Amino acid sequence: MRPLNKGNTPTDSTGNPISPTDYKSWRKALIDRIGAYCAYCNMPIKHALQVEHVVPKNPPAGYTVGDPLAWSNMLLACGPCNNAKGNTPVDSITFYLPEEHNTHLPFVIVPHATDAKHAIVTERPGLNVNQFPKAQRTIALTELNATDERPNIVDLRSRERKLAAITVNSTRNIYNLAAAINPILAAEHVVHVASRTGFFSLWYEEFMNEPLVMEKLTDNNIIKGTATNCFDPANGYKPIPRNPGNIADPI
Repeated sequence: MRPLNKGNTPTDSTGNPISPTDYKSWRKALIDRIGAYCAYCNMPIKHALQVEHVVPKNPPAGYTVGDPLAWSNMLLACGPCNNAKGNTPVDSITFYLPEEHNTHLPFVIVPHATDAKHAIVTERPGLNVNQFPKAQRTIALTELNATDERPNIVDLRSRERKLAAITVNSTRNIYNLAAAINPILAAEHVVHVASRTGFFSLWYEEFMNEPLVMEKLTDNNIIKGTATNCFDPANGYKPIPRNPGNIADPI
């Protein structure tokens, strides 16, 4: 999951914060700020992109009601992630959220254990006793470990994730050859492919030790909306905690 920073509320031509009457009116501004990717699974969304309330506007009784129109409560989601999340109450204590944490750190994408067509999201090895159940709950929230083999299949995330993993591997092979000739052009090629492929954690994992590539993968002028404070330029743009002061859960 890519850590996000979509910035402050967009303003109108007079410099005043925009106040829409329909939350779906945020769609273009969200695409402009964070790109046309699902905020949860990071799959590129070519159509039917949904504006999602992070804190649901109609939660079960007794839970916090999310602001139905506020920019701060809006993200983009694919249908499967949005439908799985539904009206589940969420907060940054219970779940890892892309605008609150460095959501690359607690998860890893792995091949499905028994079906080579799929890749799923699982908890990263080495998480502590506070982090593991939180990662587990977050995966369950949007069913990031689901596969869909029904005849009327709807959820393509695990299949697209697997195809993305294959693309990352082939792009790495090209990079290894091209970087010896022109490292800047080779890095730009990687990021161009990544921007079309999505599933950014796959790219971060593969190119973690290639600072030139990581610099471009986290450059908001190239791929918009990444929380740059989650990557350390002084250490080759390796991922760092977004909440280092939280001793129990510094992610």
